[in-house]
Amino acid sequence: MNVLHPPFVHFVIALPLAALFSQLTYLGTGNLTYSKAAIRIMAFALLVSFFAVFSGIIDAQEVMRTDNILESGLAVLNNHKIFGFVVVAILLLTTVVKWFAISRVSLSLEKFSIVLIILSIATSLYQGKQGGSLVYKHAAGISKHVIEARISQNKK
Repeated sequence: MNVLHPPFVHFVIALPLAALFSQLTYLGTGNLTYSKAAIRIMAFALLVSFFAVFSGIIDAQEVMRTDNILESGLAVLNNHKIFGFVVVAILLLTTVVKWFAISRVSLSLEKFSIVLIILSIATSLYQGKQGGSLVYKHAAGISKHVIEARISQNKK
């Protein structure tokens, strides 16, 4: 199975962390360059999140087509898909608020954008936990012959 989803989601998790560092540096120094860097990083995270959702849908269809998931993981997979759109919405909101903060030179919006960046980090980490659970707990994307081989090895 050619998995497209994981490389994109790693960026969605890591980029807001870099934006948070840049945003905190802006508040500490007052140098607008750091704020502008934060919006560019968040905009890039938003762009990558579209690829993450699209590739996740493709990978999920492949998992469902090949039955490479335990039944207990189907509800988790559905929840993971829905929450993926929530992450995109939060990244969009964060980017828009950040843009208004810069264009209006609003310190209160800059501070609010920190809260939104932290929220985007938290939701992305939750999504990552769900995705890891799909693979490691519910065997999503792992072929049945690999699972059967591991079971037979454990019985020995």
